[in-house]
Amino acid sequence: MRVTEVTKRDHVVDNIQKSSGQLQDIQMQMATGRRLNKTSDDPIGAARSQDIVTTISSQKQLLQNIVDNVAWLQHTEQEISHINEMLGKIRTLALSQAGSDSNEESRQMVAREFSAARKSLFDTGNAREGKLYLFSGIKSLSPALKRNGIFQPAKVLTEGAVQNGTGDFLDVSQFRAQFEGYSNNDYRIRVTSGGVWGQARVKISDDGGRTWSKEQILRPVTHVFNPDGKPNDQVLLKFSDQEGRLGNVLPKQFDFNSEASAEFDLKALGIVFPQGLEFIFQPNPEVTYNGSIHKKEALISNGLTIPVNVTAQELLLGDVENGVDTFSLLATMERALLENDGIAIAQRLGELDSAQTQVLKQLADVGNTIRELYAVQSKLENLQFEKESQLSDIQDLDIAEATVDLKVAEANNKLALNTGARLIQPSLSDFLR
Repeated sequence: MRVTEVTKRDHVVDNIQKSSGQLQDIQMQMATGRRLNKTSDDPIGAARSQDIVTTISSQKQLLQNIVDNVAWLQHTEQEISHINEMLGKIRTLALSQAGSDSNEESRQMVAREFSAARKSLFDTGNAREGKLYLFSGIKSLSPALKRNGIFQPAKVLTEGAVQNGTGDFLDVSQFRAQFEGYSNNDYRIRVTSGGVWGQARVKISDDGGRTWSKEQILRPVTHVFNPDGKPNDQVLLKFSDQEGRLGNVLPKQFDFNSEASAEFDLKALGIVFPQGLEFIFQPNPEVTYNGSIHKKEALISNGLTIPVNVTAQELLLGDVENGVDTFSLLATMERALLENDGIAIAQRLGELDSAQTQVLKQLADVGNTIRELYAVQSKLENLQFEKESQLSDIQDLDIAEATVDLKVAEANNKLALNTGARLIQPSLSDFLR
């Protein structure tokens, strides 16, 4: 094989470049502390490290979500605990006023406590974490609770009057009326004997027409209450307000603070209520839920979520099995206190216990969810540590090993330079000696 000077020179340069390249690679690794600085360093390792980096990034996001939701639930737990404390205080006050040893003065004072408690419960039900409402479900930008107006127009039904042959000729606008009061009851007032005020007779149902009261007189201001039915919610049916704004009676003719009417000719007003006419009251609680029935959920693994909030509907408004509308209950008990009715207070103590039980159930559920999230957080942290260890094994440099490799590469590079210098050093004069 013929070896020319050019061939020797090329081999020398190539060997020097290889040894210099190895030395440079090791120097780069030691400078960065990483074994992999480019894909060509280890294509298989680079692919594995990319998969691990993606997994770690996903786990970090899950961990951050869990940390945020734990903070959310801890605030929720504090607010529910506050509600539970308030209900416990309310129960103690109610129990103290249910017996015969209490007097009207003490019950009036406790009634003011109940009024303040209702306001505090409403504010707590609209508690926020930053700009987000805790108890609104996924509608977290909207308040969970809202107060309803005390007035609502009465819906007039003429089907019963039609059956009596008069409905086709009725001008419904002349019976325009409004209800005043808060209640969850489905009230209906049915005219059972036609006539004008003071003559017409009505029956009242508080359960949508399943049961009815005894007949009573229809007045310009009628107290909507079935003595044989549900507790009295003090709802009134009014056929005008004090200014006559409903437009069907003359103003200033009635005392709208009582059921009595002034002495004058009722027939002169020309309003005759036919038999079968009905007035419908849509349930109108003082406080209603304004959020979503759907709950906020936290992602704890791929495709697996758990609910991480409580709605005010199930916490305070009784949207659970055997639930209690806490606001309506406290309003009823406050009214009983103002009326110095110890028996009515005692009758509601069981419902007050149920209201506190539904709060305690939600408090327990929140605590269980927090513990579950802590368990998931611990598991994810362990997995993340394992993945980071695997990534370190692939990417990070073993300094001791790299130091040895550096010495070897440095020696190889010096040898390549020395042997190359000796190989290409002889000239024509050296051969002629």
